[in-house]
Amino acid sequence: MTPAEKMQRLARLEKQAELDEIKKDWQSLLEEEEAAFMRCVELDNQDHDRNAEKSKAVRHWWSLTNAILWMFTRTRAQFDHELQPFPMCTFGRLANISEELSNGVMPNFVADAGARRGRPRSRGERQDIAYGVLYIEAVRRGEITDRSPSKTVRQAFNVTAKAVQNWVKDQDKICVGVPHRHMSPERLRKKMLECAEVYSRVGRVQGKTSAGCAAG
Repeated sequence: MTPAEKMQRLARLEKQAELDEIKKDWQSLLEEEEAAFMRCVELDNQDHDRNAEKSKAVRHWWSLTNAILWMFTRTRAQFDHELQPFPMCTFGRLANISEELSNGVMPNFVADAGARRGRPRSRGERQDIAYGVLYIEAVRRGEITDRSPSKTVRQAFNVTAKAVQNWVKDQDKICVGVPHRHMSPERLRKKMLECAEVYSRVGRVQGKTSAGCAAG
């Protein structure tokens, strides 16, 4: 086997490993979206008016829905593979919302999401920094050896220590829908460095210029 053939074989194996990780995370993501939707319905039944708790729940549901759409389309485009089961319920919910909007009606699932203070993170930015957070958490669990994981992430992403602290604090929002549950420590470290390289070049403007490491 020539060096070129060996490189091609390694690339195929890495691509298959990434697809396997995505497939393992897919069912869990669908279940999380279903639970989040039912929670929103429950809160709306309790109080039809907008409130902080309901807005937070609705935004969480939208983040999961967004993750489902991107994971499904990205996997089809990059791997020529259609994830199963098909997200019929999620698509149905989006169809109902779009139908109301097309008729000039503002659905609660849009109105309740509202706007928060400050500029929200773009999808690409969120997915890139998610792997920095996941790396730190893997070190804390003893899966990766690193005496100073926060410093490693800070230097790789070229950000301040405070920024990394904020990422870890917001990890539930940042990491939602990012494939990682079945990722090996070696692959997680490699993915973190790849995303850090993208983020250090593009940073917070990547919502306009880049789809982010995790989506590429």
